Amino acid sequence: MHLRVRTLGLALVLTACSVPVAGGLDEGDANRIVVALDRASVESTKEADPTVEGKFRVIVQHDDAARAMVAMKGEELPRPKAAGVLDALDKGALIPSPTQEHAALVAGIAGDLEKTLEGVDGILSARVHLNLPPSEPLSDAPVAKTTASVLVEHRGATPPLADGEVERLVAGGVPSLKPQDVAVVMVARPVPPRAPGSELTHVGPISVARGSMRMLQLALAGLVVLVAGLTVATLALFARVRKLALEIDEHRVEVASSR
Repeated sequence: MHLRVRTLGLALVLTACSVPVAGGLDEGDANRIVVALDRASVESTKEADPTVEGKFRVIVQHDDAARAMVAMKGEELPRPKAAGVLDALDKGALIPSPTQEHAALVAGIAGDLEKTLEGVDGILSARVHLNLPPSEPLSDAPVAKTTASVLVEHRGATPPLADGEVERLVAGGVPSLKPQDVAVVMVARPVPPRAPGSELTHVGPISVARGSMRMLQLALAGLVVLVAGLTVATLALFARVRKLALEIDEHRVEVASSR
């Protein structure tokens, strides 16, 4: 019973030392944050967000919260959500005008393309601007050419996608758009330096990242408590067995003497 209380107390201490650094996330966004924090030697955990159904949050140790926020800012995480086609539709208008419908469609297509590009590892942000003329079947005027411009910010000197790959991806998602009519601009962002405190330190004979030192110390303390509890329980059991054996021997002597 005492061992269970000690184990529960340790679990409560570990929970109390953890703080959320991002919440209400899609699982992909939560995974990106965990990977970025791991790269910065900050120990983190992804779990279901208790405040938003179907979403996730990322928690770190209280002492690592500041370094986690710096690492997330350097990676521009969590990323702002671009509006997709369904998000861009004007749900408030009873009878949207053709212009509103076309603008919502263009914004939605651009948003979906931005989501696809930002899903590529190494791309920090993407902006897609579409010049998609509205369809006017009753007009005799020549149809204007569809064009697009894409701004991609990526981590490191080498972009994760070549210009031609971005051109084909965007053109494939827009009607009547040709790859040669897509202008791509790549902006390189430096790889964030290792966060302060990410160097190795020692907890006894064990080498560990400084960001994980607190967790390791708590885990070792819990292990010590567990071993101590098992030792006490073993000694108590041994004492009871020894006492029982002595009582049995005394009873046998009394029985033998009575004969």
